[in-house]
Amino acid sequence: LVESLTLVDVDALNDVLALVESLTLVDVDPLNDVLALAEFERLVLVDSLNDVLVLVESLTLVDVDALNDVLALNESERLALAD
Repeated sequence: LVESLTLVDVDALNDVLALVESLTLVDVDPLNDVLALAEFERLVLVDSLNDVLVLVESLTLVDVDALNDVLALNESERLALAD
């Protein structure tokens, strides 16, 4: 009787261990999916940030060119007034 109870308990323990193992495997897969999604979102955010930085850089370049145009116009107006 004790031997049979031990065998039953061992089988039950093995069943529990198998169940835990299967749940762990199932949980790891969604976790990897979540991590992959988080990484993808991070990459998307980085791409968006790079787009914004490129846009800011291009606007800065445009502003510098426009500023140079204004300064050149101002200088020519000053020269015209001086003449």
